[in-house]
Amino acid sequence: MTEPFHDFTELVLHCVQGRDYRFVIRDVGADATIVAIHGGGIEPMTSEVATIVAGEEHNLYDLRGIRPEGNAALRVPVQRFDEMRLRNLLKRSQTAVAVLGVPGETPLVHLGGANRRLRGALQERLEEAGFAVRPPHGPGAAHHPQRFVNWPSAGGVQLELSLALRRSLTRAPLEGFRWEDPTQWTERFDALVRAVRGALRDAAAMARDDLGEALERFEAGTRAFPAELRSLDHQHHHGTDPDGSNGTGRGTSGGTGH
Repeated sequence: MTEPFHDFTELVLHCVQGRDYRFVIRDVGADATIVAIHGGGIEPMTSEVATIVAGEEHNLYDLRGIRPEGNAALRVPVQRFDEMRLRNLLKRSQTAVAVLGVPGETPLVHLGGANRRLRGALQERLEEAGFAVRPPHGPGAAHHPQRFVNWPSAGGVQLELSLALRRSLTRAPLEGFRWEDPTQWTERFDALVRAVRGALRDAAAMARDDLGEALERFEAGTRAFPAELRSLDHQHHHGTDPDGSNGTGRGTSGGTGH
């Protein structure tokens, strides 16, 4: 795997935006941001999956390699990718889904990231749709807080799609940008997108339910609080302490001390 650039700054110093790469960034003020940092010709089909998953409801950050060939050289390692607009977008988000490409001749989705709720929803939806799900590809700590996908407040999830799986998403070969033609996308592409979008809805609904339960517990506690205050106020006006003593420190037993 070619990784000539140490970080995004190094890529900018050696490449030209609009000739070697371009951005597609949409901030719609959503809670979730969908990210493809190795899009276009770097890891074919990752931009397409990210874009359709984002739709009109979610934010999108898509960095695409657009060279006629040799786009793999534009790869910046995930653990060192730190671009200002991505950081700002993710810091305003509650969660994120990063769509990445990895090698592999078996159709697999490698699932990782710090957002356990979303990760669980994704695994359930993907397996229901017939996708084989595995742990994160390679030794990288997908759950590490410094990895960009975990910058949002609730953390995020990364989907690493094997080469074999990405080939199954289109009838076109993964060369010459022919995979970008939507008429060539397969039912597996549609199934993958539906699974990811469904998982995002499921996780958001679970988060709302958890918030509702927390609010109910808070309201129940605050309803009981005035009654406790009234009890304390009554004890104060009648000269008794909460333990039943008369406030003199001697209790109410009437003992003489002899």
